[in-house]
Amino acid sequence: MAQTGKSAASAGFTLLELMIALGLTSLLSLVAYSALSLSLKAMRHGQAAAEQVQELRVAQTILARSLSSAVIGSLENRHYFIGNASEMRFFTPVPLEAHNMGGIYHWRVLAGADESDQLVLAVEQTKNVNWFQDPEGVEVRQIIMGHLTSVRFTYGQGAEEYEAWDAVKAKGLPNWIRVYFTQKGRAPLIWFIHLHASDLRDDAKSF
Repeated sequence: MAQTGKSAASAGFTLLELMIALGLTSLLSLVAYSALSLSLKAMRHGQAAAEQVQELRVAQTILARSLSSAVIGSLENRHYFIGNASEMRFFTPVPLEAHNMGGIYHWRVLAGADESDQLVLAVEQTKNVNWFQDPEGVEVRQIIMGHLTSVRFTYGQGAEEYEAWDAVKAKGLPNWIRVYFTQKGRAPLIWFIHLHASDLRDDAKSF
C-alpha cells in the first residue's frame, strides 16, 4: 500500500511546476498578443499610406485638369487670372462635379482650414463671373487634400518664378504653376503644372 501511495504522489504536479507552466503560458500569450497588435498596426499604417497616396493622385489630377484648361476669360474683356502664395482664381471649362458639364466655371484654389482647424487644400467653384461682388456665392466646395503642414503656390513665365500673378498687369496667364506642400510625416513635394490657355476673349458673352 505504501508503494502505491508513493507512485500516486510522484505522478502529480508540484506547486512549483504549476507556477512555471502558468508563467510560460502567460509569456506565450503576451508574445502572441504583441505579434497580433504589431500586425494590425502595420495593416492600418499600410492602409492609411495607400489612402494618402490615392488622395494625392486625385488632388493632382483635379488641379492639373482645371489649370491646364484655364481660359483667358475676363471681366470687361480683359485677361483674368489672380494668384498669390495662398490662393488663385481663374476661369476653366472643367467643372468640379462631372455632371455639371457645359459652360465656363470660376475656380478658386486655396490653402484653408477644415472643421478641426487643420491646414487643407480646397477648391471652390461658381458660375458667378464677378466673385468679388458676391464672395459667398460659391456653388461647390471641396477639400482635395488634407493633413498638410504647409502649402504655397508660385507662378512662372519661361524660367522666371513669381510669388504672385495678376493677368491684367502681366497681360496674360502664367505659363506654369508650382505647388509646394508638405503633409504630416512625409517629405516635402512639388507639383509642376503647365497651362495651355485658350483665348475666349472674342466670345466674352460666354462669361
